[in-house]
Amino acid sequence: MRGKRTKWSGLTAVIIAAGLAAGCDGSGVRDTGAMADREVSAPNSEASADSFARTIHHLNGDTKIAQRPVNIAVPYVGFVDYLAVLDTYPVAAQGMTAVSRNFPNLNKRLAGHSIMDLGMEVDMEKLLASQPDIIIAADDMSDKYEQLSRIAPTVVLPQAGEWRETLKQIARVIGREAKADDVLAEFDRKSEQYRAKLAFRSDQSVLFVMYNGKEQFVSWPEERFEPFYRGLGLKPVPGAAKGGTLSLESLSSLRPDHLFVINNWSNPIQGGVKEALKDNKVWNSIEAVKNDRVYYLSDPSIAGPMALAKIDGIEEIVNAMGKPD
Repeated sequence: MRGKRTKWSGLTAVIIAAGLAAGCDGSGVRDTGAMADREVSAPNSEASADSFARTIHHLNGDTKIAQRPVNIAVPYVGFVDYLAVLDTYPVAAQGMTAVSRNFPNLNKRLAGHSIMDLGMEVDMEKLLASQPDIIIAADDMSDKYEQLSRIAPTVVLPQAGEWRETLKQIARVIGREAKADDVLAEFDRKSEQYRAKLAFRSDQSVLFVMYNGKEQFVSWPEERFEPFYRGLGLKPVPGAAKGGTLSLESLSSLRPDHLFVINNWSNPIQGGVKEALKDNKVWNSIEAVKNDRVYYLSDPSIAGPMALAKIDGIEEIVNAMGKPD
């Protein structure tokens, strides 16, 4: 989910001017005072209305939030992941149809919650109709900040920031700081537990790739998987730290002991990678293939920078590698 919105759909967001004005104190600080006129019910609130007021510093300036937001809109689908981890669900979000079709882990978290789909090209009329108290946008919409702010007070965060920091930032915007602290503490506890469980694999190299078809794979910079390599004690594959496109021959030359093949949701392979390459001599010569240490992940989130990608990722890795061969 990383990168410009074109990496989701190959399309550029269509922005329609919105006519609903939001309060401004004259200093460029957006104010949510108008929300006081609404009847707000905030289940599981971690801050009372009197104590909530805060100013959020973000990529486009400062936004003043007078009351805990209830109706949250996210015109960037990656932030739905963070909200779900915080047990909070937006009223409107980008890419809900794509999530339901291609991202089973997040879709499972969203079960039972009604979320307006803003489309991959964010429909500003739908965004306006959702009547949000707050909009949490990504930096690919920084140039639309004023338009978004006419609909509701808006906070702009990095699309692919460090996941822990992004989780904390979003938690502060919506008043879920305690939940974020609990999530991170539990993640660290499990990481330590799983690191011990995987200690017998510490001298075996691990590589994460996605198959693009035509015997071409893509890999990512090693730091993308830092919570797994460092957190779980996995050994990176020498020579693969920078990531990039790999031919089947290049992949074979890296000689990974364990290979995670991530589902390519935007370019699905007919019959799956295992079926597509089952008769390929180069593929079958790879040690990980010969030793039955190739793991096929149906959910592509593990390659993303989001919180759920990391939380579910450590579970998938320990399930795949935690038992002796």
